[in-house]
Amino acid sequence: MKLVKIIKPIVEDLLLIAGMVFIAVALYRISINAGLITTGVFLFSLAGLSGLIQQKNSDEGGE
Repeated sequence: MKLVKIIKPIVEDLLLIAGMVFIAVALYRISINAGLITTGVFLFSLAGLSGLIQQKNSDEGGE
């Protein structure tokens, strides 16, 4: 039960990252360049999302 309580708040993020990994791996199998482009786009997206989350938490007085 403790594991469920730990994972529950971050399950959406874990599924997002897992989906990105599978898409990137599939594109690497098609072409190295396509895989590199996809990985770069995903890293930019994750950086933007983490920045938005940090800004939201600071605006709400959270961590």
